[in-house]
Amino acid sequence: MKDCNRFVGIDISKSSLDVCIQPDALFLTWSNNDKGIAALLAKLCSTMPVERIILEATGGYERRVMKALQEVSLPVCRVNALHVRNFARASGLLAKTDRIDAFVLADYGQRMETRVSPQLSEAQEALGELVARDRQITQMMVQEKNRLEKRPERLKKLIDETLLFFSGPRYRVRQAMKECVAREPALAEAVDVMLTMKGIGFLTACILLAGLPELGLLDKGKIAKLVGVAPINRDSGTLRGRRMIAGGRQPVRNALFIAALPAIRFDPAMKTFYHRLKEKGKPGKVAVVAVMRKMLIILNARMKEHYATALDI
Repeated sequence: MKDCNRFVGIDISKSSLDVCIQPDALFLTWSNNDKGIAALLAKLCSTMPVERIILEATGGYERRVMKALQEVSLPVCRVNALHVRNFARASGLLAKTDRIDAFVLADYGQRMETRVSPQLSEAQEALGELVARDRQITQMMVQEKNRLEKRPERLKKLIDETLLFFSGPRYRVRQAMKECVAREPALAEAVDVMLTMKGIGFLTACILLAGLPELGLLDKGKIAKLVGVAPINRDSGTLRGRRMIAGGRQPVRNALFIAALPAIRFDPAMKTFYHRLKEKGKPGKVAVVAVMRKMLIILNARMKEHYATALDI
């Protein structure tokens, strides 16, 4: 086993780290604290070579572990929990415990293609947290605005007060996003590249940077699939099903949808592309998604060129 590449699955909870190392079939458990993470790093650095370390997003509990693994240059992959659960069902593993989950993650890393997650700078992490908070506040404001339409007049004033209360924190969050970008030259340059496309504003650029750090690092097909704007075939025999999009990163896709609407109005190329699709009989939403995909591919190419230029310098 000494010369065999290891695949490590880490099931992370608030209190513990359950680890499975394959093909050794070794199961270990540590507390999810500084001492436990240090013990995990010591074990993995001595268990060489490690091919992949697989973990899921667990509402933020995984961040400290993931950052520690990346700081010692270990190949860690944060994977979609739904994909892993479907993989477990397909493997016949219907039971669910921390030990089983760790095994499933390690097995997933062995059998499925995975991509090493990019390491984020402190500024990128801070921007991601601010973008998430802005999204949370905006969602609460939307909920209150929806309630405003259905409530009697005696309650509308109270809802207006709530909306006014939320507007202050949202403004401060967005100001903090501007300060965060201004402090990090690499982020500021990336935002400037994105702002060259009509329809992309500062907020959309921040959402893309926070939610899609792979932008400019993957080819156009992979980046479109990652966001969920690539059409999926639904064919069987002679039947040619309707192509649809599915999965992907919803916050990024929502931001692109909002950006595509002004792009269709004010960008001649996007406007022509959209109306050409409409003339071919494509439904409006299908044409908008096609514009979103085109915008994403162009942004990906511009970011790739930007990174290449930065490396040359």
